[in-house]
Amino acid sequence: MELRQIALYASRVRVGLGIAMMASPKLAFGPIYGREVGEPAADALARMMGAREAVLGAGAAIAVGERKGGENWISMLAVADGVDAVVNFASPRLGWRGKVLGVIAAVSSVAHLVLAKRLSSER
Repeated sequence: MELRQIALYASRVRVGLGIAMMASPKLAFGPIYGREVGEPAADALARMMGAREAVLGAGAAIAVGERKGGENWISMLAVADGVDAVVNFASPRLGWRGKVLGVIAAVSSVAHLVLAKRLSSER
């Protein structure tokens, strides 16, 4: 599969995840964070995170599709995932579920960095 196509798919998946987070925070985060999900503050934070995912994903998809700065947008997805990883690892009260999400976020961060680097060298 072509590199740009992979970047487009990855970006569009982020849009979908963001929309799911905004539409149903309990469904999106319940399996990960447990019973605390559903509290008003947790729902608000989940919706904000969903908006972040959707906007970054849409920006990346547009930029990759237009061949104008896609690697920059993909690298910002990597930064967002890196921050998510650090927050999850640094929050011991999240328990094992937070650690699992931290690992997933860290792997995603590295994958997006590699993808951004490869897109950049393609120019």
